[in-house]
Order: sequence, then structure tokens, then C-alpha cells
Amino acid sequence: MYKDSYKPTYFRELNSLRFIGFIGIFFGHVFFNHNIELISSRFYIILQKYGKILGFVSLDSFFVLSSFLITWKALEELQFSKNFNLKYFLIRRSLRIWPLYFLVVFLGFMTIYISYYFNEVTNELPSFYSFLFFILNYDIIKNGYEFLFFMVFLWSISVEEQFYVFWAIVLKWFNKKLLAISIILIISSLMFRCFYLKETLHLNFNTLSTLGNFGIGAIIALFAFKKNKLYRIVKDLSSVQILLIYLIMAVVFIAAPKLLEFDLFIIFQRLIFSIFFAFIILEQSYCDNSILKFSRIRFFDFFGKISFGLYCYHGIVITIILNFNYNDSLIFNILVYPILIFILTLLVSYVSFRFYETKFLKLKSKFSLPN
Repeated sequence: MYKDSYKPTYFRELNSLRFIGFIGIFFGHVFFNHNIELISSRFYIILQKYGKILGFVSLDSFFVLSSFLITWKALEELQFSKNFNLKYFLIRRSLRIWPLYFLVVFLGFMTIYISYYFNEVTNELPSFYSFLFFILNYDIIKNGYEFLFFMVFLWSISVEEQFYVFWAIVLKWFNKKLLAISIILIISSLMFRCFYLKETLHLNFNTLSTLGNFGIGAIIALFAFKKNKLYRIVKDLSSVQILLIYLIMAVVFIAAPKLLEFDLFIIFQRLIFSIFFAFIILEQSYCDNSILKFSRIRFFDFFGKISFGLYCYHGIVITIILNFNYNDSLIFNILVYPILIFILTLLVSYVSFRFYETKFLKLKSKFSLPN
């Protein structure tokens, strides 16, 4: 491939999928109340139960999507330059994640400092080093997550950063073994989840528990890049077949609360939903007979571009609203507050992206392959 002919692939469809993933995470976090009578009602219990499941499933979808995208881009780089620039990769990832991440960390520690100053009772944050070295998920496993609400969300960024470093090493020196390593990640994750079956914090927050998500993302990137048989099967699916697969996904999700009563499903839960989301990535990106391309929904496409900000800021907005939650009625807690939080999150995230994050993102082009 000649230098002048190189054009990096742009997956517009992934923007909308990011936004849909954020909506799932948002749904898992946004329902809160202190009214014992309300939270004890059957409707509210069901709402929170499905919200929690959807939140974790949606977060796992981001792990699959991240792995797919960085693996695909690495394969393009290897094809174009016959080499993978580990240094540039880590710099690009840092420019995307670190500015907003450390801003949120700063806001969190400032919030605690201000609370102390005004003699407000609040739980201490984990050590600053847990945030600095991206090991918050392991601090949570050891000490729990009873601290400032919006800071808890940063555990998933720790997982992502840990994977980025590991995968960068794999892409640099072991890129000929990507499929084998991806399969090993999946098997290792299942073995870990089997061993820690009764330890919820490990199942939810340990990086080893999430490796299957990243492995699935890398595998579909390999298959799509090489246009192998699986890629061709998905590409040629009929609209009826696609609808059937989506219906199967919906049935599994609806049945999830019951299925989670079985140990075997708990072990395979992350893998099952990762495969579902992997299908969605391939179907949206390549299928000729898709029922709906989500990228056609301009609202989804636009806000999908700032999904990282949506993820980071929605916790802050929820924390603020939570402290001013004076109405315990059902309509306020399942409709008014969620809508208010959603709108405020969109506004804050847009302003942050436009006037803060973009300044760093523009620097990424200096560490990318030439067009």
C-alpha cells in the first residue's frame, strides 16, 4: 500500500452505538430515591433491577467497541507501515482520555476539600494514587465503593487504561498471534469468573473479569479486516434474520434477572452480551440489509462523538441533583429528574467538548499515520 493511497477507515456507525451504550449506562444510574415506601414498591424494584443489568451490559459494550476499534486501526497501521508505533498509540489514547479524566479527578478532590471546609460529613475518597495510576477498580474490590458518587464511575477508565497498555505491547511485538491471544483472553476471563463466582466485586470490577469483552472486540476486528467467512455471513444476512437475532437478544435481556439465579449464566453473562454487541457492530458497519442504520439518526451520531464526556459528566450531574432532590413522588423520580439530568448532561458535555477536550484532540493528528 503506497503512502499516497492510505485513507484511514472511519466507522461513523460507532458514534451512534456509543450514544446508545451511554443511554444504557445512564438508565442504570439515574434512578435514585430515599423514600423507603417508593423504593420498596414492585415497580421501582423492577426498574432498578433492569437498570443495573442494562448499566453493566452497556459498559461491557464499550469494552468490546474499544477493542474492536483500536485493533482495527492497528491492523491498518501494520498493513500500511509494516510497524506499530507503540509510543504514538499511547500518546493518542492519553490525549483522548487524560484531559477529561483528570479534570473529573480534580473536581472530585475539590468537592471533598470543600465539604471538609464546611464541616459536611462525607466519605473519604480512595488514595489519589489509585486515580493517578489507574488502579481504582482494585481499590474498589478491596475497600468498596461507598464514596463520592461520580468518582466511582472512573473505575471503568482504569480497566480501559490497563487494557490499552497491555494491548499496545501485544500489537507491537505479538501482532502475528492476535487471534490466539484474543481466545486466551476469553478463556482466562471465563476461568476467573468461575473461580470468583461468589465474589461480586471481583466479578464486576476486576480487569481479569472483563478480558473476554476485549477479546471478542479484537476477534471481530480481525475477521472484519480480513473479510473472512463470519464477516461475509453477517454482511449477507436478510432483514428477517437480523430481526430474529435482535429478538433473541431482547428475550435474553428480559430473562436476565431469572437467568442470573444460575451460576452457569453468571459465568458466561459477559461473554454472551459481548457476542450480542459484537454482532451489532458488524451488522451496523457492514450488513447490506440492516433494518435501521443508527448512524442515520443525527442526534445519536452527534452526541456519540462526545460519549466519553457524557459518561464522565452524567455522574456529576446526578450527584448535584441528588443533593437537591426534595420531591419523592414517583413521577419526579422516574420522569422529571431523569429528563432534567439527561438534558443537563448533554449541555455540559457539549460545552466541555467544544471548549476544552477539542484543544487536546487536535493534537492527536501529530501522532497519527499520514493521510
